[in-house]
Order: sequence, then C-alpha cells, then structure tokens
Amino acid sequence: MAMYPTISRTKDYWHELSSMSESFNDRLPTLDKQLDTFFDRHAEAIIEEWGLVTDDDIRHLRMKLDYLSYEVGRLVVEKGNLERRVSDLRQSIVDLEKR
Repeated sequence: MAMYPTISRTKDYWHELSSMSESFNDRLPTLDKQLDTFFDRHAEAIIEEWGLVTDDDIRHLRMKLDYLSYEVGRLVVEKGNLERRVSDLRQSIVDLEKR
C-alpha cells in the first residue's frame, strides 16, 4: 500500500474543466460573435453593396474558364493546321513558278 494514496479524479477534473470553458464561451459576449451575428443578418446586402464574389459567381467563372481553355486548345490545333496549309501552298506556288 502506498504511503500517499491517490484519487482517480484527475479524469473527472479535466472533463469538468473543459465543459466549464465551453459554458464560459457561450455566455461571454465577444466582438467576434457580434460581427458573426451582424454578417449573418446582413450578408446579402453586404455582398451586393461591396460587389463581393459569391460561390455562384466563382462557379460561373470556372465554367467560362473551362470553355475558354477548350477554345484556346482548339485554336492552337487550327493554327498548326493553317500553318501546314500555308507551307503546302507556298511550295505549290514555288513549283508552279519553276514550270
């Protein structure tokens, strides 16, 4: 037997302490909470007034970017095709001039 017996309440103490801190957070007014409440209430007006970008705007811009990326790729391929045609036509002109 140990000379100084220990009590196994440490676990309970930490649990009580953590639940106390949560209750303090719920009860104490903070600037963050006030700002969150304000922005929650007035979010749409703020977005409109400040011209902020929304998720829908980002989704629309991504769709445009995907489309434009596809078009740029297509134009690069067409440029190569046109350059080959120009080269063939030049060669044909040179051949005709030699005759």
